Amino acid sequence: MSEETPDLVDRAERALLALSGGRTRQCSCEELLENLMEFLDSELDEDTCTRYRQHAAECPTCHQATDAERHIREMVRRSCAEKAPSSLRLRVESQLAVLRVTGIRAVD
Repeated sequence: MSEETPDLVDRAERALLALSGGRTRQCSCEELLENLMEFLDSELDEDTCTRYRQHAAECPTCHQATDAERHIREMVRRSCAEKAPSSLRLRVESQLAVLRVTGIRAVD
């Protein structure tokens, strides 16, 4: 692919947008699902995000996929915020202290 290709694609998209009277092109399920992570991470331009939001609002499959990924992210976020019980921390620290004192080394 040459260096001119992205510029040509951009120009073609702008020309199609002008021909469509300024309406944004439709989003396909495949496109949204391929870019779901970037979409949810707000890593895409605003026009693309708007198209994806609109598509997810109208498409039950993409709406479900988007909601499921958001739910998974929230569960991971909550799980990562939890702290280990203090009793576990004390056990780990005491075992590390025992290993340091006894000088146990890994077998080569």
